[in-house]
Amino acid sequence: MSTTKYLLYGALGAAAVLLLTSDKANGIRKNIADKANDNAGRWKDKFKSMGSNANKRLSELKDLLNSEMDGLGDDARKRLQNVLNGATDGATKIKNNLA
Repeated sequence: MSTTKYLLYGALGAAAVLLLTSDKANGIRKNIADKANDNAGRWKDKFKSMGSNANKRLSELKDLLNSEMDGLGDDARKRLQNVLNGATDGATKIKNNLA
């Protein structure tokens, strides 16, 4: 290996030792954990919002198609309703899992 690779690995090792052992590192680790928790909360809120929006839009689509399905045969109507029910249930499960 070249000298630069050894120097890079040495610097990474020294940084890891500092992050794991020094008093300042304790504060740095706490800041990293706080930032990660904040970001996780934001993502959770975004996914909840997406699940709610998807559920609302699927319900609207379901209502629209139910009023427009008069010309379809019974088999096609049932299949379409099953697909819409499955999609709505999936969006609801995602929303509930994030709650």
